[in-house]
Amino acid sequence: MNKRAIYILGALLFLVLAIVGFNQYRLYQTKKYSPEETAEYISSDIAVRVFYNRPSKKGRVIFGDLVPYGKWWRTGANEATQIELSRDIEFESGKVLSAGKYSMVTIPNPDQWEIIFNSKIPDWGTEYYPEFDVLRVNGTVQSLPQTVEFFTIDFIEENGRPLLTMAWDNTKVTVPFSVR
Repeated sequence: MNKRAIYILGALLFLVLAIVGFNQYRLYQTKKYSPEETAEYISSDIAVRVFYNRPSKKGRVIFGDLVPYGKWWRTGANEATQIELSRDIEFESGKVLSAGKYSMVTIPNPDQWEIIFNSKIPDWGTEYYPEFDVLRVNGTVQSLPQTVEFFTIDFIEENGRPLLTMAWDNTKVTVPFSVR
């Protein structure tokens, strides 16, 4: 191999490494402001895991402004929010979500949220493919007396029944379910 080919290969290698390094740095910067989190509900019957990123309020008006009402939202920041179920679950509406892994998006509204489980899991949460919707259920909205700075997904039990909860700003959404 001649010197010119070696220089070209070296330059290409340097360019590839620079691009990969820059993308990793950009991802690190993004994650610094909206860190990754996993919410889990584990019982003897089921394991439910939700992977998401937690944006912060930072003094902004969240729902109805930063997150518009009536439009789909990735339900967090950065990558698509993902939920994984070890068994089927049933919602109050009688709708069943089969065991598996899904992306989860929401359509916030002041009095009710629509939670959408989708079979396509995009790399980044800026894309939504409604043709892959598996199930849509409604969540109940509550106003909170205190502000929640970081978007939070969690599970609680109420009257022996698990609830998926989402809270941010002065809004909390609950979605009851049961193991099938």
